[in-house]
Amino acid sequence: MRKSTRRIFTAAIVFMLLFASATLASAQMRPMGKDAVRGWLQNLKLTDQELQQISKIIEADEAELARAQAEIKIIQSKIARLMLESTPDLDAIKEEIGKSAEYEKTIKFIQIKRQLEVKKVLGEERWQTVLMLVREARVSEKFGKFADSFSSKGMNPKDVDRWGRMLLMLKRFM
Repeated sequence: MRKSTRRIFTAAIVFMLLFASATLASAQMRPMGKDAVRGWLQNLKLTDQELQQISKIIEADEAELARAQAEIKIIQSKIARLMLESTPDLDAIKEEIGKSAEYEKTIKFIQIKRQLEVKKVLGEERWQTVLMLVREARVSEKFGKFADSFSSKGMNPKDVDRWGRMLLMLKRFM
């Protein structure tokens, strides 16, 4: 095989592999639907005590999280205002970005702390189920299918209550 033919052949194989992986990735990013979500929820077998523990974990840092998120919005507004000046002060912008990064770090730490504490309550296997539910919630929301995938239609009242509490927790993890 000639060198140029070999290059074209190699490029074609690389292209086909990239196309196949992109196709597979896009197929995996579709909402799985209501049946999958309900199956995962049933497999969690969350007790009322566990739901209360998880709620306490999430609520523990809620004020600090909200404050950090609000500060980031304020900083973003300051940066936008600085950018409108005819000659923006790069040092001031850099300082604001540094402040924003500190608040982002606070948010990320709270999220990680929450996740580790919830994982401790649930154990590894059920934690993986929660991660699948969070992923599904994000994908469903992206495709505008959240209401379909996470519908409580046809559930008994006790499950509807548990479902609602679980959805609130998932939204806080997202």
